Amino acid sequence: MLICLPAFGETWYVRKDGGTRYSAKAQTGQCDGKADAAYRGRGVNQHCAFKDYRYLWDDQSYGNDAWVIAGGDTVILRGGPWRVGFDAATGKGAGYTWCFGGQGPYACTNSTIPAGTPARHTRILGENYASCSVGNAVDKTKVTQIFGGFGVGSALNLAGARYVDVQCLEITEHNGKCILHGIPAYPRGCNRGGPSMDDYDGNGIWVSNTTSNVLLQDLWIHGHTTSGILGPIGGAINLTRVEVSFNAFAGWNFDDGRDTPDAPGSAIHAQYVTMKGNGCNEEYPIVHEFPAASCYDLESGGFGDSWSGQDTTLDSFTCDHCIQAYNTKDGFIGPHTAIAHLIITNSESYGNMGQQWKWGAPPGSTTIFENNLTVGNCRRMSASLPGAPQNYNHYLSLYCRAAGDVFSFFSAASSTVLFANNTTVGYSATIFDLNCQAKNTCGSTKYIFRNNIILGFLNPEYNSTDANVPGLYYISDPSDAITADHNMYFHLRGSNYPFIGLCRASGNSTGIICADPLFVNEPPRTMERESELDNFNFHLRSDSPAIRHGIAIGGITNDYYGIKRLNPPSIGAVEP
Repeated sequence: MLICLPAFGETWYVRKDGGTRYSAKAQTGQCDGKADAAYRGRGVNQHCAFKDYRYLWDDQSYGNDAWVIAGGDTVILRGGPWRVGFDAATGKGAGYTWCFGGQGPYACTNSTIPAGTPARHTRILGENYASCSVGNAVDKTKVTQIFGGFGVGSALNLAGARYVDVQCLEITEHNGKCILHGIPAYPRGCNRGGPSMDDYDGNGIWVSNTTSNVLLQDLWIHGHTTSGILGPIGGAINLTRVEVSFNAFAGWNFDDGRDTPDAPGSAIHAQYVTMKGNGCNEEYPIVHEFPAASCYDLESGGFGDSWSGQDTTLDSFTCDHCIQAYNTKDGFIGPHTAIAHLIITNSESYGNMGQQWKWGAPPGSTTIFENNLTVGNCRRMSASLPGAPQNYNHYLSLYCRAAGDVFSFFSAASSTVLFANNTTVGYSATIFDLNCQAKNTCGSTKYIFRNNIILGFLNPEYNSTDANVPGLYYISDPSDAITADHNMYFHLRGSNYPFIGLCRASGNSTGIICADPLFVNEPPRTMERESELDNFNFHLRSDSPAIRHGIAIGGITNDYYGIKRLNPPSIGAVEP
């Protein structure tokens, strides 16, 4: 007799009209969790759904926190919202027995999820997982909500998870009363213990350097008192249509507080990922379009990175159609992160208080930065924002930190850096702050800048004594070598403009043009208000000198918006 394994494992269901969990230790339990059906009102161990998400790993018997599911199984969560953590800070009854015999409220999250296999992943799914997106964004009207409370460390624990898919979930908290990061605390600091503990959580998702082969898809991770995602990784992590927004400390902080390194071979593959408003405490319930109740930076006891890879090393990081906006520190991952293979394409960064883009690299690395749109307006959050509460920025002051360069990144020996077909506008002091991982070792590496438009503006905060438009390059290490051709520069500071002598109105041997790119509906270059660069129109006018003055680059067949490239292509990220 031949015995074939099923294509999928068991499917488990959670719904509000289900019952309690039956187990060998909880023999009065009403349901086995294996049917998408309500509890009929009588009997034990019936074929029906669980009535609480937490029953999947906790049968409420003493010290039993083992998942009922096996590796390769599927969980479907219907309805909601579903709480993680204690039901109350103190008390008696069923709600207080969650994590009974465990480590208290902070550790009252799920235990390690049973690992799947390469052929059959374990899946935690919101009920609309099959149709949980609108275009290329998560559909926030279809996600199933889980939320952490009463001090739990994370709403979803993915530490040690392997071959696990998480889809179509909103991961948040129900806390608008207190904060953990920021001085002075507004509206107040959280009570973190005792009978009056506040109903908050720490992080949305917890990962570790043993987390690998995980899919995060159609997720809305927001409103946590620390980070949306916390921890290093141990292998490939795939993110598709994920928004990580308005988390009080950071979007994804790879530093778990112990400087735990990523495992060898760790990789991030991100598509359509948005990091927005991190460094800000989210209001609850959400009233405003930009729901920042209070924001903090490094000078006021906060942080504010979107991706924050402090002292970590990644084998590769691919970010396609990523957006980083209005975070209170840097837009992208920081120079302390050594990324061996970095590819950023069709992405945007704007309105962040530090650098819009920032990364590091080890020797022998490759960096490709293509078809991206950037606005260097690091003081944007000093002014009112459309849809934000009036005093959202009351505790912010560290605008344009670390000189506020638009780009600040490190290369290393024997590496390649291609910066091609990008459009960058802004008023930051310097466009490119270039450095070398180890002093005087980058002579074997060339920065190649090709087909880029760079347009400077004058910050409205500047006065008559220091009124300067941006400098093009700041070369921190003398071994850095730049190769540039078919770029368009305009309204940049001449004292730091190494290719000023090559500028011609209509091209030259290097194809460099120093002329107005002529964007559609371009604002005045001497700005009067921070809002003037909002929703910048990156499309070129029909008479733009950038049109068809670029040079073809292998692999770049479409522009930022997916429009087929001309031959020869236009300079910048957008074809007319």
